Amino acid sequence: MDDGGSPCEPFPRDTKKEVVMSDSLVQTALNGGQAGTHPAHSLLVPLHDPAVYYLLVNDAAENMLRESEAGLLVAVDSETAEFLESGSDLPSVAERIWVFGARPEAWQDASNVTGDVASERVGEHDRFFLALSPERSTAFLAVADRRTGFRGGWTSQPTYVREIAKGLLEGAAAAPSELPALSYEAIDKALCYTNHLMTLHAGQFPAEQDDVAVDKHDLMSVLEILKAISAKRRSHDVLFVFVEKIAQVVEMSRCSVVRIWGGENVAHVLASHDNERIRDLRIDLAKYPEVRRAVDTLSRVIIKDVFHDPLTRQFSEDLRNTDIRSVMVIPIVLLDPNVGSLFLRAARGARPFTQREVSFCEIVAEAASNALERAHLFESIQRANERLEFLAITDGLTGLFNHRHFRERLDEEFERARRYNLPLSCMIFDIDDFKQLNDTYGHLVGDQVLQEMAARTMKIIRRSDMAARYGGEEFTIIMPQTGREGAEVQAHRLLEELCRSPYKGLPADVRVTVSMGVAVLEHEAMLDCEALIRVADSALYQAKRNGKNQVVVGTAEGSGE
Repeated sequence: MDDGGSPCEPFPRDTKKEVVMSDSLVQTALNGGQAGTHPAHSLLVPLHDPAVYYLLVNDAAENMLRESEAGLLVAVDSETAEFLESGSDLPSVAERIWVFGARPEAWQDASNVTGDVASERVGEHDRFFLALSPERSTAFLAVADRRTGFRGGWTSQPTYVREIAKGLLEGAAAAPSELPALSYEAIDKALCYTNHLMTLHAGQFPAEQDDVAVDKHDLMSVLEILKAISAKRRSHDVLFVFVEKIAQVVEMSRCSVVRIWGGENVAHVLASHDNERIRDLRIDLAKYPEVRRAVDTLSRVIIKDVFHDPLTRQFSEDLRNTDIRSVMVIPIVLLDPNVGSLFLRAARGARPFTQREVSFCEIVAEAASNALERAHLFESIQRANERLEFLAITDGLTGLFNHRHFRERLDEEFERARRYNLPLSCMIFDIDDFKQLNDTYGHLVGDQVLQEMAARTMKIIRRSDMAARYGGEEFTIIMPQTGREGAEVQAHRLLEELCRSPYKGLPADVRVTVSMGVAVLEHEAMLDCEALIRVADSALYQAKRNGKNQVVVGTAEGSGE
């Protein structure tokens, strides 16, 4: 390898340029190299826009495919490799490709691709694409950090590109002992391509204004989405607005949020932008390998072509009828493990998702995570409150309403009946000889009898009626808008059901009976609900005195039938 001003170097210099490889080779190169030497950034054409970086890298990759250069070596980070539009064909023209990080799915079977290359000289935010051959010498470098922004540069200076490649590949598997130098015959060709890159790069400057406008639009879209979901409290409402708004900004056939619990092999589609009624649609993860991959790696999965990508190729026939060609899965990072693992899944058939669209979805997903957790917390608190309210008005043994709630409802129905001159009836019934049943068969069996009696009661009463456990072995039923005739018919139907044998835990020949007292509102004689209860209670004891296992309808005068 010739140094300094050799004929192989189209830009001779007086001082040899060295690339200092400290904590990050890319950052060192972008910062100007070693102090006191020729500044590295003078050899780099500056890049300030990630879209331009990916545009130039893709152009270089396509040029390599057209030229099919012998001895082509490529070094690339996994993030840049993921967004090579013609990346699936690159191994067919390259002699060797080194991928720093996980290699793309399209390159998994390529024998000339070395993946998972690790280097202390490459940082997690470094982006690079280097190509060397006897006819080519090109390097694209960048640092993409959300906190500090994007900055980069590119160069076709042969010695400089070789120095960077040497630093990157030192110690890598299958690294060449010597890198190819640019031949005399290829210098003009390299200069022509350099001019092409300059022209392409310069042509993007007017477009940068458009990019600023697009960025502003994306920012406004993110704010609108956050504002829309912040106005919702229920989880499904938040999720549906979330996917609906994203689908409005980014063109896609389907946008949904998928939840996975632990190691389950099924996923739950919680919301889909094309169907508001979807709330918990179960899907088999075996048919969605891109979601399975996102679950396993907890990182985004981008598939440009589901028909050719190794991950989804086996499902290509099923996908042909769905108008889906490109798929994107993005994890939604949540702090609350009780929510499960959420993933934003988007699919479309028109064209692959661009870097801008992927970044937009990632930003929205990250920004929306707090709203999703807040909605889940709100619903959890709401469910807990509803549960506490239910427990406060429910009898723990029978599941019927308790005595306190019965009195509240009777007050309401009594006031309504008096205000609108409506009929109202109330029934109290009691298990005959319940103490003897407990003494003979035990309190556990007695509890089972109470539970089954409650279940039989709920089976018979109407939807408008309300059953409650009055206390001990006594039950009560409020029958709104029910007069004497209807109340009596209802009481006899219930008596027949409750006295039907057998009861669980009791011998088949043991018969359980009840006595029932019914009170019907007499508007002139009964001035409060206490009077209704007194009449029903009095009628109940009259039934006991008459021999039990019967219905007695009481009156305000104290007589019963």
